[in-house]
Amino acid sequence: MDDLLLTEKNGVSQFLRMGKKADVDRIVDAVEAAEKLTSAEFVVALEPRSGSYRDIDLFFAVSLNFIVMLFAFFGPIVVSPDWVPLNLIILFALAWLFSAYTPFIRCLLCSRERLERQVKEQTQLHFLNQGVTQTRGRTGVMVLVSQLEKRVAVVADSGAMRAVDDEEWKGLMGKIQDGFDGGDLSATAVQAVEKLGEFLAEPLPVAEDDIDELSNVPSLH
Repeated sequence: MDDLLLTEKNGVSQFLRMGKKADVDRIVDAVEAAEKLTSAEFVVALEPRSGSYRDIDLFFAVSLNFIVMLFAFFGPIVVSPDWVPLNLIILFALAWLFSAYTPFIRCLLCSRERLERQVKEQTQLHFLNQGVTQTRGRTGVMVLVSQLEKRVAVVADSGAMRAVDDEEWKGLMGKIQDGFDGGDLSATAVQAVEKLGEFLAEPLPVAEDDIDELSNVPSLH
């Protein structure tokens, strides 16, 4: 696991052997550069997905089994009843595995609202678990890039949110999300941190006694 980078090709998640250390260094450098512009503290996490979606896998397998069973009993081809149970069990297992390892199926059967909710909940979980709330000025900012959902989510602590205009913040979130296709997670994280650093430089300038309070190393799963 020393040099794996999550990528996506033709709708199927793959692990390509690339320099994990180089990708981590890129993100660390981006966080350090951004924190020289603002007193905000950035924490980054990269996720292959933000939910288990086992219910989607189950729904797909059951639905496919039901369709095949209808065809077996009522279709034009005569099928021996003796083989139907075994074939359905095998089909169920294959359909479950196909859905579990094919992001396209999960994305196809999930609503946009479900995908966004999963990413938001996962970001909030990272926000709490990684102690982003523990900064002196409550200026922690959690950035999560999630591959399957093709979403970038940002959760900022109360001190940061009080310093910015709500509409301008929403506009920035739109710019951060634009163009992310589930491909290069590291590059997307770097761009998000750079945009956030530039945006927060004016409302949250670096204090004279500013210190680095949170880890700059991203969480990779």
